Amino acid sequence: MAITTAWHGKTFDEHVALRDSAAKNGYRFLSLSIHGTSGAPHYTAVMIKRPVVVAQHDWPLLTGAEFQKVFDDQAKLGFGPVILAATGTANDPRFAAVFQMQSPIALTRFGLRSGKDTDLESIQGMNKKVKDDGLILHSAAVYGDAATPRYCAIWMPNTAKTIWNADGVNETGDQYQARFNAQAAGWCRPAQVATNGAGQFFSVFVHNDIGPWVARHGMSADTYQNEFNTWTAKGFFPLSVQGGGSGSDTRYTALFAKQEDPVPQMFTPVGPSANAAIDNVIHTAMRDSPVWNASLAIVHGKKLVYARAYSYGEPDWPVCQPTSRFRIASVSKFVTALAVYQLVGEGKLALTDKLQDILHLKTPAGGAPKDARFQDVTIKELLEHTSAIDANSFRDDVGIRGAFMAAQPAGSWHLPVNAEQCDAFIATLGMAGTPGTMMSYNNCAYYLLGRVVAKKRNRTRPIDAFQDYLLDPLFIHRIRRATSLIASTPADEARYRSQDIPVVASVMSDAQTLVPLGYGNENFERQEGGGGLSAAATDLARLIAIMQSPDDNPAMKRSTIEMMMNNAVATQSAWSGKTTDLRAGHGWDGAASLGNHKFYGQKGGSLSTTGNVLEFNGDWGFAMCWGGKPGAAAGWYPDFPAVMDVAKAALAGAPDLFPQFGMPSL
Repeated sequence: MAITTAWHGKTFDEHVALRDSAAKNGYRFLSLSIHGTSGAPHYTAVMIKRPVVVAQHDWPLLTGAEFQKVFDDQAKLGFGPVILAATGTANDPRFAAVFQMQSPIALTRFGLRSGKDTDLESIQGMNKKVKDDGLILHSAAVYGDAATPRYCAIWMPNTAKTIWNADGVNETGDQYQARFNAQAAGWCRPAQVATNGAGQFFSVFVHNDIGPWVARHGMSADTYQNEFNTWTAKGFFPLSVQGGGSGSDTRYTALFAKQEDPVPQMFTPVGPSANAAIDNVIHTAMRDSPVWNASLAIVHGKKLVYARAYSYGEPDWPVCQPTSRFRIASVSKFVTALAVYQLVGEGKLALTDKLQDILHLKTPAGGAPKDARFQDVTIKELLEHTSAIDANSFRDDVGIRGAFMAAQPAGSWHLPVNAEQCDAFIATLGMAGTPGTMMSYNNCAYYLLGRVVAKKRNRTRPIDAFQDYLLDPLFIHRIRRATSLIASTPADEARYRSQDIPVVASVMSDAQTLVPLGYGNENFERQEGGGGLSAAATDLARLIAIMQSPDDNPAMKRSTIEMMMNNAVATQSAWSGKTTDLRAGHGWDGAASLGNHKFYGQKGGSLSTTGNVLEFNGDWGFAMCWGGKPGAAAGWYPDFPAVMDVAKAALAGAPDLFPQFGMPSL
């Protein structure tokens, strides 16, 4: 257990005496807060005794000008600030600061406002800039009053590549609590929570693990003392304590933990096959990005020759398996296109068929689609991204609910909306042009194709049609509808992280509570065809295998697959040079004919919290799924040569792994 000493609400003289006594015994500042008025400041502090005692210089009471001079003088000696606290008004603040030896000297600012993230005089603007520069917010305080809050902060090099967020600015206690609930649900924790006399909160959250921790805010002095007594008796110590206000109105925030240093992350590869060179490529990509789960499957001909899952987290982070599901985003479009072509191959659908002749969409008011050109959209135009249908408004659950409220005010309309409501909303939208005259990537088109497949197969949901007719014959049982909320996420689903761990309003309940990004800001359950599927890489590999196989398979004839690929190649050729958003369509982003009935096909799928690619190139193909956004330096998109060059040299004679995953050899 850490050896600490702490005090709160002390006067200047009391604080200095306690500091001097502790410092003589080898204690150094861990946390420091100055609160109260400029004329009568009070102090709250935590000091810790570490095995190695470092030199600290501290100043408990400085004006802005005095702090700037101290900063400049200390920097010349190689000392930089590690803690900066503040109280008082915007025009007459008082600072307390602690310095240690540093190289480089930490970036430090005071007097920052709340403003836009493009304004470097604002805390938001500085946080955005320093994050881009590879720094992390290390210490911060809020002072001033409700009308003119001000911020001071210290940023240091983010050598551990910790994911952090400081969007919680000028929040009330209730707003901070809502943010806390959302961040904690997404496996994040507060690193610091500051408050001022106006009861405004400024919070910093991080995504790392320090073991058990407890956070409290809005406490009176007596309440804080009770919490301190309770948690220290259980082996915790105060990691950070901040005060705001003065006298009996002083309120405290506190973070208690059993250790101050994050638990080291471990790289854990799992699977029936292993290749050190491939594992190293994935390890490097995960180490340098916010990705803690990943899965890779490699196919040679009709065989699954590599299946490996990767985790990069603390010991209690769930270990990803080759069968773990990942939200595959727009790779879902490939599955949808296969299901469409399966219908075409069976003679149950023609590419020239018109969408409206199948779905018969009506607006929420029961009328015909707003744009008369909607009735002319064909299946082929949907596949090719040339339908000119509004591409993304169908994802707006709040807007969809609003459309029904306006059209049927006597109804009872709630979030989340369902697919039938989404269908009707699409009919209210205008179109970007005449079908067939423009190419622009279109999520709504593939959503509607999924609805077409469901209708043609006499199923309510596209996923049921996919499963019964396309996936079951291929023994694929690990592709499903993605889930939106953490509470409904199955245990075998990957966990998702974003680069900035923001929290956003949910579209999955009328209250629109805050949720971690990726867990409620989109309604995945109704987006199957366009981007709402979750899949194991092993099962995506099964679909790659049928694309590479020269034979018919239990779900589709080879001639149908070749029709699909030839159409994709033709579409890409026809639109080359005519659009800034060239796609092969027919389920693919890129396609090429390699001769001798062999093809190249590539489809990517991206969300704010995932990155995916499915690719095949003649006799070799792979599916790569990430539970986050790997950096561009990983070189994984679209063809991942760092992995595939190794695979082609090392795995040509590898045995078929499909039977190990419940799928017989093709």
